[in-house]
Parts: sequence; C-alpha cells; structure tokens
Amino acid sequence: MVMEGMSELHLRLIEKRLHDREKVDIVTHEPKVPYRETITGQVEGSYRHKKQSGGSGQFAEVHFRLSALPDDVEPDEYFTKDRFPHLREYHFDENLKFCFVDRISGGSVPNQFIPAVEKGLREQMRRGVIAGYQVQNVIVELFFGNFHSVDSNETAFRTAAAHCFRDLFVQAQPAILEPMVSLEITVPGNRIGDITSDLNTRRGQMEGVEEISSDFRTIRAKAPLANLMTYARTVSSLTGGQGSFTMDFSSYEFVPPNTHAAIVAAAANGSKRTSR
Repeated sequence: MVMEGMSELHLRLIEKRLHDREKVDIVTHEPKVPYRETITGQVEGSYRHKKQSGGSGQFAEVHFRLSALPDDVEPDEYFTKDRFPHLREYHFDENLKFCFVDRISGGSVPNQFIPAVEKGLREQMRRGVIAGYQVQNVIVELFFGNFHSVDSNETAFRTAAAHCFRDLFVQAQPAILEPMVSLEITVPGNRIGDITSDLNTRRGQMEGVEEISSDFRTIRAKAPLANLMTYARTVSSLTGGQGSFTMDFSSYEFVPPNTHAAIVAAAANGSKRTSR
C-alpha cells in the first residue's frame, strides 16, 4: 500500500488517525529507490539447457553477444547491416531501453523459437541480475544456437535465454544506475549557505541561484533521489519552516563505486534472509 501526503508531518497524522480511530497499526518504510542495472563492456557466450526426466525432455542452446546500448540511439540509423552483420531483424523496446538483434543464419535456432528467446531475455531483465533491479541500456544479439527435433520447445529456449543472459551479464562489467532529480529550492537569502552545504553532503550538483525577491532566492541543483527521501524535513529545519522545494526526474547516472558495492551487498543480504 502506498500512503501519500503533503509532508512527513501529514503522513504521521494519517498514521495516528488510523491508530486512534480505526485501531489499525501499520508498519511504514521509505519508498524503494528505482535503481537500474546495466553493463559497460561487451561479451559473448553460450548456454545449453538440457533436461531429461522421463518421456520428452527439454533442449535448447543459445549464443549471445551482450553490449551496452548508447543513450539517445535512433534505432533505424543504428541497427543496420553495416554495424550488425547478418542482421535479419531487430526489436527495440523504448521502455526497457533494450534491443534484441536477430542474427541467426542457417536455421540454428528455428524461427518459431526466436520469440521465446526474446521473452526469456525480457523476463530476466525485469528481474535484474546483480541486485534485483530492472536492466536497461543493453543490446543482445542472438547469433547462433542449437535445437533438438523432439525435445526443443518454447519453454526450453526461454529458460536457456534467461540463464545465458544472467551468466554473461556478470562478465560484461555490470554497473548500477541511479535516478537523478532536478531541484528548485526556494529559501530566505540568508539560508543559502546552509542549503548548499547540505546539498554537498547529498552529492548534489549546484546549477545556479536566482533572486526572486529581496528576501528569497531559488537554488537550482541536481541530486540523487536516494539522498532526498527525507529532504522536506531538512529544508524545513534549515530555513525555520520558510523554505520550499520541487523536484522532477532528470536522468539515470552511474552510482559511485562505494554506493554500487553497498547496493549489491544489501541485495545479497536480503536474498539470504529471504531464503532462510
């Protein structure tokens, strides 16, 4: 359940009202930051899925090349046979920022199983690999494979694709992306130093200051969303209740190495607790 309010105080009042009037106690936590996973390198590899348990089994083999998808790509201009030899077709997903490139020749993966390969990739990308966050900015080229006339089916190829993607992703210099937001913070002029000092501790990037009256200034900045989850409380405290701010999503950027390690470690610890 998502609880929304005008401020942190407003949320606390809602929580208290639920307790006092409805006799309902709730456990709250900060919203999850929508990090993203991506890669910075290029790698090739394969995976063979083979399962036999009486009767017909499962068999599928896929060969992929993974590479980073540049920002602001124009698909029709980028995905050409000059850049991708033996290109048959490509599917570009704007929401996932992902491109699946079909380079199969000679029928090593039958046409009827190629959609299952792509489906397996998409399912794994939504689950994430190194920290459980959705993957984006990746190109996957299917350039070879193998099948069995009896044991190959869509499930086998979907499974093989997911396993192959997972294995190659960790070899392709994986990285974590974090959402950055644009801030406009309106504060009394004599509080600018306090606000900018605080922004520095939040990895904020100053972009300018505008005078809007003799007493107030608007600070424009960019900062990681993860460091602003309780920012309303800070602005109120630093300005004696006179400050206000707005923020809008700006872009995804690479997290620093220490933050990357902390996010991956937290995901690993969460998985261990869940499996117990």
